[in-house]
Amino acid sequence: MSLGNFSRRGFMKGLGVASAALGAARFSSAPALAQIGQPGNLDRSERAAEMAPEHFKVRRQPIKWPNDARIAIFWVVDFELFSDNANSADIAYYDYSGKAGFWRLIDIFDENDVKTGWYTNSLVALRFPETLREAARRGHEIDGHGYTNDNVLSSLDPEVERQIIKKVFQDIEKVSGVRPTGWLGSGWNTTPKTLESLVDEGIIWNGDYPIDDLPYTVMVKGKKLVIIPYHRESNDIQLYAYKRYDPQIWLDSFKTQFDVLYEEGDKYPQLLNVPIHSWAMGHPAGKKFIREAIRYVKGFPHVWLAKENDIAKWWLQQNYD
Repeated sequence: MSLGNFSRRGFMKGLGVASAALGAARFSSAPALAQIGQPGNLDRSERAAEMAPEHFKVRRQPIKWPNDARIAIFWVVDFELFSDNANSADIAYYDYSGKAGFWRLIDIFDENDVKTGWYTNSLVALRFPETLREAARRGHEIDGHGYTNDNVLSSLDPEVERQIIKKVFQDIEKVSGVRPTGWLGSGWNTTPKTLESLVDEGIIWNGDYPIDDLPYTVMVKGKKLVIIPYHRESNDIQLYAYKRYDPQIWLDSFKTQFDVLYEEGDKYPQLLNVPIHSWAMGHPAGKKFIREAIRYVKGFPHVWLAKENDIAKWWLQQNYD
């Protein structure tokens, strides 16, 4: 299919019946999952047997972070929207990401001198371009996160998947002036061709494999690619966004994660990701607790507050596997 006239409303219609059926529903919804593998629907999901053997290698030798840090922490914001094929409630709810949510979060991080990674849908660049320009201006990292959150890569033909990935990078770079070098797919969704397409676009790290506590590398088309695990245990989406627990529960969970990893980091330096969503903790109730979480970790010595590009570059420089 040609991407020359790639409108938001016409996007999923051009992908064929199978893609539209899956893309019209939220990835996590039962109707979407029920259609996978049914006649007329593609299912190109990556299977364990298709994964590179490096994914299953066990490391027991401790690594080193800069300045002998016991733990590296990276903050990320899932900057997500839904396509116009989603229902109006989804579209309106998630579009909060690019309005109040973005500005509240970026101000919190800047006030506390923390640079974050923004996992960005292509549609964000089209709908809220000023946000990406501002994030780049303030020195934050912008990473690829699919076209929209209801665009499932495994439901697409291989060539369409490749074109979608290329378009995400083009859209982000066009409005921000920054070309992403990292990627987390919507819902960790991958196919046997995803990493190849991403490497073709110049990424140095990927977050789609929460298979370890620390990064590791895989070889893709002769290039060493850093896998930086993205975990949901310190994520706002389960505790706050869906179950609507008090944000204090999220903060307590985050502190527990940090405390255990910091203790272990005395012998085995560790890694902690802190993902939040601009449509969830970007609401007013999240502000107090995000600020407290940042100040909590800053109260400890030997903590490296990093961006994922920094972590990936360090990993490659140290020639870790």
